[in-house]
Amino acid sequence: MTGKKNRLATRTFAILFSFVMLPLFANAEAGKGAYRFLNLPYGAKLAGLGGENVSLQASDVNMIQVNPALLSADVHNKLSVSYLNYIDDANAASVAYSYTRDSLNFFGVTSCFMGYGDMQGYDEFGNATDKFKAGDFCLGLVYARYLGANMKLGMAVKPVYSHIEDYSSFGLSFDVGFNYYNKEHLFSAGISARNYGAQLVKYYESAHRQSLPFNLQLGITKGLAHAPFRFSVTYDRLNDWDLDYDRQVKTKDVIGEEPDENEIKAGDMFFRHLIFGVDILFNKNFYLEAGYNHRRKREFVLAESRGGNGFSFGAGLKVYAFSLDLAYAMYAPVANTFTLSLTMDIEKLRMK
Repeated sequence: MTGKKNRLATRTFAILFSFVMLPLFANAEAGKGAYRFLNLPYGAKLAGLGGENVSLQASDVNMIQVNPALLSADVHNKLSVSYLNYIDDANAASVAYSYTRDSLNFFGVTSCFMGYGDMQGYDEFGNATDKFKAGDFCLGLVYARYLGANMKLGMAVKPVYSHIEDYSSFGLSFDVGFNYYNKEHLFSAGISARNYGAQLVKYYESAHRQSLPFNLQLGITKGLAHAPFRFSVTYDRLNDWDLDYDRQVKTKDVIGEEPDENEIKAGDMFFRHLIFGVDILFNKNFYLEAGYNHRRKREFVLAESRGGNGFSFGAGLKVYAFSLDLAYAMYAPVANTFTLSLTMDIEKLRMK
């Protein structure tokens, strides 16, 4: 029986690996195209750790929105509602719920909404017209299953709806994730292929059909045996090395093209893919955390004021069946975000 389980785990992992690698050969566009709100950090725990983490095995149901394989019995019958006060007038909210069927099978439901506030309309001559609104919505159905040997496979199907003034669009997105968790050694690793799918209905008939913001991520988390620290490192956008998006302006002389002084060096580019996080677990009811996102640091840097952009901080407090998590992320001196998550342990309330 053990041999059969091991063979099943090996075959399943091979299928997962093939599925994750397929988009690399399908020219999926990382971080580009429609529905980029899907890559926002929904949940305060995630926001406080730098905005990206696909490996942390924690009792936070919001983590299933970045890696469906993080579904586990630790988040059984938990319901979480999150609010993200984003840049300027943009605001976002999300809901996540998980249910454990048995020791092998886990289910979850997620939803997220992004509102962009009032926008000023203009006609073709530049004259102001009526104001309008824009918003995005996503619903996710999540499933995860143990493969054996501390390995879990997770999948999510996410219908996406977007509207801008009188125009609307519909798409279908898929997430696939893998997680390995060794509780004895306080080690966890995860890989997640997020937002792989298609825009099924365009905003208008003559519009170009846009791609989805596919993102392949890899991460590890390691806790210390005799200290209350957990360290996480996440490699973001594994499928897209070049993150400058052709924004450098190049000049030419009579000989040819001059070197670009703003070109991103290889070392800087590598660290733009990395997000670092650490959480301090004082006990089961209280934690502090911090994160550093180098890409956010470099892209929001201002010549006259560097500030602390790129850093994020969070804290969480649990009282009986309720948990409150807060996070503050620094994007730029005048563009920081605040995230609040309230989680209810329905199972514990039922046992009262």
